[in-house]
Amino acid sequence: MSGNIDMDLPSTRGLQALAALKKAPSVSKAAEVLGVTRSALSHRIAELERQLGVTLVRQVGRCGKLTEDAESLLMVMGDALDRIEAAVTPLRRRRGQLRISTVATFASHWLIPRLPDWQHLNPDVELAISTTTRTIDLTNEDFDCAIRHGLGDWKGLTATRLFNETLLPVAHPHIVELSSNSTVIRARSRFRDWNRWWRLSGRVGDPPDRSVVVETRAQAMDAALAGAGIAAMDLAYAAPHLASGRLRALDATVPLPEGYYLVTKGGQKSRAETIRRLEIWLLGQAQTDNPPNACVP
Repeated sequence: MSGNIDMDLPSTRGLQALAALKKAPSVSKAAEVLGVTRSALSHRIAELERQLGVTLVRQVGRCGKLTEDAESLLMVMGDALDRIEAAVTPLRRRRGQLRISTVATFASHWLIPRLPDWQHLNPDVELAISTTTRTIDLTNEDFDCAIRHGLGDWKGLTATRLFNETLLPVAHPHIVELSSNSTVIRARSRFRDWNRWWRLSGRVGDPPDRSVVVETRAQAMDAALAGAGIAAMDLAYAAPHLASGRLRALDATVPLPEGYYLVTKGGQKSRAETIRRLEIWLLGQAQTDNPPNACVP
């Protein structure tokens, strides 16, 4: 007996997407963990469903819920995904993957929304985005570059400024003014932002006492969008919501000395051209932001 056996093995990316969705509270958060767009993650799961011939995710309201088949599949897989990933990562890296470390708020509110443009212009380079607040070692860790917040004075590294940081008060359109009776939204990760804006904008006294305290600036943005109060936000993050009318700027934008930088190390000859392409693209994206028009209350 002769012939070919066609084994359509399940997509590793689809399994990764399914595993991420199980751990995350939403499709958007799962996509953020994997460093891909929401549509890309949904496409990976749909392809896996096509391969297996079963439904793996059902839409319940605005959330994606795993089916019993999906739960059973992940239970059987166990840690196999981690072992597969460890085996194929070196091969993928040789194919043209660029690994970037950054912080979660920058990734979700600035970088990831722009990924479709990168994918269109650079279909041969896959960006793998990892988020962390710790200081990474570009020399000894498996990252090609990082996007970091600071003054750009990192010893032994090359830092290219993408844009300066700013702060301005933003709120849901139904909140029309910032006053002593206002509720301000503070992020524990950036607790001094309101005090810095208050002082740099020339106001006397202190910010309002009434506040909502959240963990991150991403949560502060969500709280402002929900109408819970006024957030002191970087214009780079708030600009799309201001342009769409989902947020209103309540006062002036003030510049800060810190900024966001693309940080690289020396001796990367094999990836120098790809990193340069990323640098040019990031600078171009930064220049498309238009702070003077976006911050008018």
